[in-house]
Amino acid sequence: MLNRPEPALAHARRCLSICEEHGIGDFDIAFTHEAIARAYAVAGDAEETRSYVDLGTRAADHIEDEGNKGYSLTELNSIKEMLL
Repeated sequence: MLNRPEPALAHARRCLSICEEHGIGDFDIAFTHEAIARAYAVAGDAEETRSYVDLGTRAADHIEDEGNKGYSLTELNSIKEMLL
């Protein structure tokens, strides 16, 4: 939105670190990967974007709440559309 990939990536990586440090998964880890993917997309790094979309998609497979899973997958798919 602000076209500032560097701070977006720094904050998203910090979220990933917190999730990993505290064993946080489910919705939170899927959206952490989504945030990193989106930051890389804004930076124009298609390879890293795809990598984190894939990680987010795999994490979304483990989200128990179907509504949250669907929302997460919708957001991840919207990033794929940015790469077209």
